[in-house]
Amino acid sequence: RIYSLGNHLWGSSDGGHSWTNLTSYKSQSVVGRGIHGLAVSPANPNQLVLANDFGVWRSLDGGLTWAGLNQRLPNLAVRRILATPSSAGGALAMVDGLGFVGLPPGGELWQPLPATAEDLDGALRQRYASILEAEITAVGSASGAIYAGSADGRLWVSLDGGLTFHAQPYRSGGGRVERIYVDPASPRLALAALSGNGPRVLRTTNSGVFWDALDYNLPAGPAHGITADRGTGAIYLATDHGVFYGHADLENPSANAVDWRDLTARLPDAPATDVRLDPAGVQLYVALDGYGLYATAAPHRLRSLQVVNAADFSTRPAAPGSLLSIVGGRVSGARGGNLDYPVLAASDEESQIQVPFEAVGPNVALALQTAAGNVMWGLAVQPVSPAVLLTRDGAPALFDADSGLPLDARNTAHSNGRLQIMATGLGKVRPLWPTGLAAPLENPPVVEAPVKAFLDGAPLQVTRATLAPGYVGFYLIELQLPAITNAGSSALYLNVDGQESNRVRIVVEP
Repeated sequence: RIYSLGNHLWGSSDGGHSWTNLTSYKSQSVVGRGIHGLAVSPANPNQLVLANDFGVWRSLDGGLTWAGLNQRLPNLAVRRILATPSSAGGALAMVDGLGFVGLPPGGELWQPLPATAEDLDGALRQRYASILEAEITAVGSASGAIYAGSADGRLWVSLDGGLTFHAQPYRSGGGRVERIYVDPASPRLALAALSGNGPRVLRTTNSGVFWDALDYNLPAGPAHGITADRGTGAIYLATDHGVFYGHADLENPSANAVDWRDLTARLPDAPATDVRLDPAGVQLYVALDGYGLYATAAPHRLRSLQVVNAADFSTRPAAPGSLLSIVGGRVSGARGGNLDYPVLAASDEESQIQVPFEAVGPNVALALQTAAGNVMWGLAVQPVSPAVLLTRDGAPALFDADSGLPLDARNTAHSNGRLQIMATGLGKVRPLWPTGLAAPLENPPVVEAPVKAFLDGAPLQVTRATLAPGYVGFYLIELQLPAITNAGSSALYLNVDGQESNRVRIVVEP
């Protein structure tokens, strides 16, 4: 085998007569350009390691797939977090030198994406720059309210979807407006992050009529990204000194003392370029210049409980027998609809409960027992609400049915093989099984509802769907892959009695 290095890695198996691009996907490099070195294992010619402008990468299959060996190496200059890994479409980010890159739900490999409709923010900035005759550097919007900020610190607001703007912009006296957060449920509330020597954090509670500064004890230096949770008053700010976290009364413009706290003491010492909460508001994502994307449990949840699906941290409805996570505190008991919801695990940060198999919807008033008293939560319940189990980094719980080993980019599924999925929310089983009790290791109860599975839209054979042996609240679905499948990454999802699960990625080889 012969290899050639350049913007891509090329390989030839016939003495150089023909060549195959080993790092290209839709004409873009999956590892970044500027390859400087390659090592081939003397024991396994399919194991390759290359070094380029974006770090160190390894392939165990001769270049079909690549994984980064870049933890704690400064190589990935993420500028914007456009979607989090927990989002329905997976993660989306803007990276210097690569443009848009995407990480599919449950995927492990970032892939370059074409700059088309993904650049909505850039298109809006260009549009409003023409209308406002200014260099627009940030745009935020929600429910018809449009906020625009400029390079010289001015802020405009439109309440009719951008048709007209306030006649006079607000002049912050600061530098460039880097990012604008608009509350999706209450667009009269907005926050702006600025660079320069003036205010770095501005807040409006009246659609831009007045803005006030929330800097207080924030260290000097530019701010680059901002997000918030109105219910708890939490604000997260990405700055040159890392990510800072504070609380403010976001409904009261006279309350402006925010005690900012540094959240990045255990992260690499690098500027934070963006910050974002996942759709459920329970995971915080941080972009560090040169180091990529990091995630942690959002600390504001310690002040306010949030009930989410335990499999994918979504706010999808619950189902009989499913698992729920109570993020933000210790729960000692739970009861709803005259039924006890067993507490399976509890800590000061998070608790898990199981929905009784006897639970019925469509809505249940759930009483959660905490050290501070009962907390009431309105819980939507439907007969089935399937969700494939994801790890905290978004990888799906998929296993080889024969070996029991987890499936990922390094240990892939194969055509004509069998795989197992761990999921929750598949509803009632037969024979009826007691809530809170681990499923038996032999002859576990069978799911009552019809279970289907699809790979890239094509149906798969479901050989069994039961409670997961030895587990509480989890189900095990076994699938048979066809003899011929498309090689590479594919979308996998469940359909249970007409209800679709989250979509995850699986790598299949011949």
